[in-house]
Amino acid sequence: MVGLEDNNGDAISCVVLIVDSLARENESMVAIETLHKEGCHIFQYMGEEEQSKNMIGEYKPTSDESLAHLYACNCDVSIEAVFTKGDGESLLVSFLLSDMKDLHPWLGDKKITKEMLDNAKETGDESPLMQTLKPVFRKRVGTNLGVTFHPSDMTMN
Repeated sequence: MVGLEDNNGDAISCVVLIVDSLARENESMVAIETLHKEGCHIFQYMGEEEQSKNMIGEYKPTSDESLAHLYACNCDVSIEAVFTKGDGESLLVSFLLSDMKDLHPWLGDKKITKEMLDNAKETGDESPLMQTLKPVFRKRVGTNLGVTFHPSDMTMN
């Protein structure tokens, strides 16, 4: 079994909750991808637990079950979030976890990060976690790709 000490699970989970909250606040859909470095323990964990992206995708995106695999991560993960509004405007936000830790050093303190995460799970969008990290994301600008996403527009070939 992969050792879970020195992991980034709480810090990555905090970022996922922030991104999810921002998407709701902006009435957007969001897709989050974590890109792990070669040698990251997450690959070993996924193999041992016989997990797949499809299995993880069956859970609510911010549930404990969905986030559990992130607790095996021990690398400086790259996080990509693509926000898409119904009118086709999209915004790609890409950053390293270390960048977030540089901006918010408390993300490197396991005790504080755990407390912030637990509080955010209990109180939601008004938690100190959400209010502390959201301004970093609000500074980004999106680009309208001129594409609209409506189920009636989708066709199967």
